[in-house]
Parts: sequence; C-alpha cells; structure tokens
Amino acid sequence: MELPMRIDGALQKTGWPWAGGACLPPRMDDGGDWPRITIVTPSLNQGRYIEETIRSVLLQGYPNLEYILMDGGSTDDTVDIIRRYEPWITRWASEPDKGQSHAINKGFRNSSGEIFGYINSDDIYEPGALAAMAKAYMQGGRPGLLAGDCWICDPELNPLRVFKAGWPLDLSHFLKPFASTFPQPASFFARNFYERVNGFDETLHYAFDQEFFLKMGLSGAAPMFIRRVLARYRDHRTVKTRHTVRFYVDALMILKRYGTHCGLTTREISSLRRKIENDVAYFETFTEWGRKGRMAAILYFSNRVIRYPDFLFDRKVLGQARRLFMFRARDVAELRNRNDLNG
Repeated sequence: MELPMRIDGALQKTGWPWAGGACLPPRMDDGGDWPRITIVTPSLNQGRYIEETIRSVLLQGYPNLEYILMDGGSTDDTVDIIRRYEPWITRWASEPDKGQSHAINKGFRNSSGEIFGYINSDDIYEPGALAAMAKAYMQGGRPGLLAGDCWICDPELNPLRVFKAGWPLDLSHFLKPFASTFPQPASFFARNFYERVNGFDETLHYAFDQEFFLKMGLSGAAPMFIRRVLARYRDHRTVKTRHTVRFYVDALMILKRYGTHCGLTTREISSLRRKIENDVAYFETFTEWGRKGRMAAILYFSNRVIRYPDFLFDRKVLGQARRLFMFRARDVAELRNRNDLNG
C-alpha cells in the first residue's frame, strides 16, 4: 500500500524528497539481512506536529522496521492522525501512562528489534537516517550505542545549528544538568544493552535520557558516531527542555544515585549538589517574582542567602540581586521567559 499523499507545509519546506514510501533493497549491499529496528514515538497532545514525525519514520522505506506509537491519552486530534497511518504502524495505544519514560519503556516491552530508538512526536528523522545507522551498526561490530548529528530547528523545522554527537572524557560529566553529549533524536542503542540497564528510569520525567546514557556508559557500552545529520529537533515554546528547574531537580537525583559510581569523592558530590541547588534557587527567585511579586522574590532570595551565604559568590546571582532591587519587572528578560524556567 502507498502512504497517504498528504505532506504538511512544514515538512515540504525541509525539501523532503519522497511523496510515497520508497523502499530500500530487501537485503544490504553485502547480501545480509537488514537488522530489525524498533522505533517508539511517545506522544501527548502533539497533533500539531505528530504527522510529520510519523511520516519521517515511515518514509525511511526501511525494510525491517517495527514502529510503535504510545500516546498518553491525547484529547486533541493526535489519535485521528495516528489512525490515518494505522496500516503502516506495527502497533499503537492511546491510554494514560506515568510519563514519557514509562511510555517509551512500554513501547519497547514485547518489541522484536535488535536496535532501539525513540523519536518524540515533535521531531523528525532525516531521509536515509535508519539505513545509515543500520549500516554503521553492522559494519562497526554491533556497538551498544550509536549517534549521529542533529539539526536544532525552529518551530517550522528550519535549521538553526548542528548538535554534534560526542562522548565525555569522564562519565561524571553526565551528572551535571543539561550535560548530555548525545543528541537524543539522533541516538540509537542495542537491545541487549537497553535490557542490561533496565531501560529508562520511570521516576525521572525530564533528564531520563541523560541518566540512561550514563547507565549505558557505566555498563560498558562503547559509543559509535556517525558523522552525518540523522534527525531534526524542533525547539518550540512548549518543548520539555525549556522546563529548566525540573531538569535541575532530576540532575540532583542522578547525582545522588551515581556520584560515587562515577568516581567522585564525598566532597566533590557535595560541592556539585550545592551548585545545582544554587542554580535552582536562582531560577526559582524569578519564578517567585513572576507569580507572587517582587517582595515575595526578595524574601525567597534573602532566605537563600541567609541559609547559604555562598549563594552570593556567583556572579549571575549578584546580577539577579541588582535586578531585584533596581529594575522594573517589565525590563527583566527572565520574567518575560519564566515559563521557560519552570514550565
């Protein structure tokens, strides 16, 4: 069956080359079978974008694909869009879940792929991404982790900059907030390593992929990098990565669990924890100002300084104090963008 011919304008603007499901040869160049790939898309009320995500997976034309969509019970038109592509989707469900990490794990549960990957319902794969990754995987001795580069795009998927995949010299790098060196949409992992580390931690809802890559590194997975762009990450106002404080809170949990496993001393763990807590207090001060007014923010700020005087040693905190006491609210950029801080 041919795929529906409709392609949304934003997808057309990327120069997408296929109008129907062009397929790769049934076997690889060396005559071997293409490895089975399982792709999971978690979603919740992403009807505005999810069709582009679905098409970017199906139009890969990959001959040994298992595609699973796990929707958290959307109330917009997400389910109607999924049903439109149901003949080409391996399975899907729309039901309440415990969060994104839980939805992804549910998708991989009872799957059959040798290689796993997940693509969020507002991101897309580049043409040929799965074939390029599968070839690298087979030629590279089936590594535990693979990643390519990723376009960071505006809401219309116009490229802004490239996120190049890499790997830190020290795994303790993953203990810091927003420290992942793997662009998630362009990353893939071997099923056996995913099972070895028990998948994604379902108690984490924001930094769970960073924690996952850390676990993979600690388990001995050697990453392999594909020097081409495999995916596009869409940066828009409601994207989860703008919920800065919640990522910092997840980072504190990750530090507590893995600090010693990454070779940090008790003193180093304590120092990093204090820095993260101070950063949270910095963001929360603006949140208090935006929600309750300047005096509430000054009180929150003062209590933090009284309890932890080293809070004032951070240069950006001194700048925050200046804005608290001298600036009008409308002149403070952090107040205009406070949804980006705390969601």
